[in-house]
Amino acid sequence: MSERADVIVVGGGIVGVSVAYAVSRLGRRVILLEERTIASGTTGASFSWLNATAKTDNQHYHALNRRGLERHLELAAEWGEDAVGLAGTGSIHWSYPGAADGGPAALLARAEKLDAWAYPTVLLDRRGLGALEPYIDFPHGSQGFLAPLDRWLDAPRMVRRMAVETCEEGGDIREGALVTGFAFDGNAVVGVEAPPYSIFAPQIVLAGGTALSALSARARRSLARALPVRPSPGLLVDTLPLERAWLRHVVYFPDGAGFHMRPTFDGGVCLGADDIDEQHAGRHEDSLLTGATALLHRATDFLPDFPALEQAAAAHTRIGVRPMPEDGLPIVGPLSAVPQVYVVATHSGITLGPYLGDLVAREVVLGAQQAELEPYRPQRFGQ
Repeated sequence: MSERADVIVVGGGIVGVSVAYAVSRLGRRVILLEERTIASGTTGASFSWLNATAKTDNQHYHALNRRGLERHLELAAEWGEDAVGLAGTGSIHWSYPGAADGGPAALLARAEKLDAWAYPTVLLDRRGLGALEPYIDFPHGSQGFLAPLDRWLDAPRMVRRMAVETCEEGGDIREGALVTGFAFDGNAVVGVEAPPYSIFAPQIVLAGGTALSALSARARRSLARALPVRPSPGLLVDTLPLERAWLRHVVYFPDGAGFHMRPTFDGGVCLGADDIDEQHAGRHEDSLLTGATALLHRATDFLPDFPALEQAAAAHTRIGVRPMPEDGLPIVGPLSAVPQVYVVATHSGITLGPYLGDLVAREVVLGAQQAELEPYRPQRFGQ
């Protein structure tokens, strides 16, 4: 069976669904193909911190993430914060003299840079920190800052809402649709094979996360010079609802290992840490349990009465395998060898998704080059 569309999108995470939504809003027929169910991959297993606070190495990338955050706020204003799963009142970053992360100096320098880029911060001493997060045991000399623009997101809720809107605009979201190959006319890619369908379209957007490299190579009929996107596993733990609201913000802690926590919609907390990702982010059940237990006990280093033992057996542990481009920056644009195939990969998909969707749709549907995307083209890797 064969079908036709104006645009095919491969991948049903937040980036792919955002592209499909934006294409449908421009009045084009879009078919999105997702191997499993939408938001069931990395999107559903992300810490989901919406921010530009962590992007201070590159001002252009910082600005792109800020616009991504603003696009979330626009959609929340249109549809309602609860409908899109938007929550939070900022993120807190703090340290103290002698801490494993080196102390407050680097944090305060980051706050100064963010302020210079017009991304506001509020400096906090120990008393100010305690007023915002009363259950954290802040040592003497603690300092930090609040980034009040930051939020967090129930990403699957956002994706489901965008999928509904896409279908109402005439788009087609297909779950359980595995793309097994591409249809060619000479060297040009003219469609995809997703049995039992062959679907043809003049533009194909690959937003398949960690599968992007292999998909793009198959579209070029070669495994040589695949896009340099590696999997970056992340382990998260969600507790059951707790009797006490242990946290009010996204909080990054000074343990030198990237420990972070935030509230959840149901009254629990979500925990993660960079070193736990590296040590325990395999999919073996024993490894997951070890990592989850380590995270819960680490919380007691900073929240002394936190019920780690009570939560260890019941907390939900999940793995998200994030697509990490070689240089850490997004890859967005058509492949030179097959310009009908447009690729999108980013480690910041939760923050950037809806805004990237808008930009990509303007390029693939209207042919209007978006200046914001120029630094992120796949050609920088010889593609």
